[in-house]
Amino acid sequence: MQSAAEPAPARLARPLFRPVPACWICGGRNLARFHEIPFDYARYSEQDPELHAYTGSTAWLLRCGTCGFAQPDTLPTLPRFFDRMYDQHWSQEWIEREFEAEYKDLIFSSVLSALRRRRPGRTGRLLDIGAHAGRFMHLAQLDGWEVEGLELNPRTAAYAARQTGAPVHRVNAQTLGLRGQRYQAVTLTDVLEHIPEPVGLLTSVARLVEPGGWVAVKVPCGASQWWKEWTLAAVHRARRVSLADNLVHVNHFSPRSLRYALERAGFTRVTIRTAPPELLPMDSPAAVVPMAANGLRLTVYAVGRLPGALHTPLALHLQAFAQRPFEP
Repeated sequence: MQSAAEPAPARLARPLFRPVPACWICGGRNLARFHEIPFDYARYSEQDPELHAYTGSTAWLLRCGTCGFAQPDTLPTLPRFFDRMYDQHWSQEWIEREFEAEYKDLIFSSVLSALRRRRPGRTGRLLDIGAHAGRFMHLAQLDGWEVEGLELNPRTAAYAARQTGAPVHRVNAQTLGLRGQRYQAVTLTDVLEHIPEPVGLLTSVARLVEPGGWVAVKVPCGASQWWKEWTLAAVHRARRVSLADNLVHVNHFSPRSLRYALERAGFTRVTIRTAPPELLPMDSPAAVVPMAANGLRLTVYAVGRLPGALHTPLALHLQAFAQRPFEP
């Protein structure tokens, strides 16, 4: 007789992965392998043994020949796989440093400036999806927005709510939309690359945006990041190409596929440009190193903003803005 402590036979028979046969953006099946992804969840050995069991497995990234989007060829079958992977027990001190950190402020300020241009003289209600510790929420408040956040990690969500005094919802976008919440602007900065089947999330986001409102999406540019990783590996022989290890990034957008994803979700007036980079902190005693690195990042960004450069390897990150159309 099987003891209660033993796994059920059905559970033992469950495969670790399920195939992903078609492109999540355009539905195409012209998918070509280009990079093998390693899995290493050793740090979860005690926290989540089922997640840890994926250590040593691999998957492949596939690029769509139709729209340029890239995605994994398989997905883990473990229930709530991504929620469990992102269940990181950060310390209070680390979360506080994240709120005070300025490394994404150039990105955040560019988003707020672009929203001001699209809503001259008006702000309104803004929802930040993936609010983390609340840094962007805080800056948006200073810019005049009535902010709310959406953040699933309980520790960072609680901290963001305390620091801003604003609501931080611990539900997904679809659930929030079913509650009837509507916003003049919704922002997703470095969020969409983490969510499988991203058109579904963008469709839920569209329900959160009032007619005439705007969504701002910032993601890495998949092909450019691939070029950067290969270049660094060629220069530093000891370095390997690191792209989507552990499925941290499941979506790898091109400008074309990001536009198509937003349009499929119901948005119009889509504009895509090269996004600013993160900058290294300058408070180190050896600040000359981050100063040089930041100078290089800003130079690449400046060149990546030139006409036509969006479709070159210099556009390492993409920033999109799109509007929910007015109802007839």
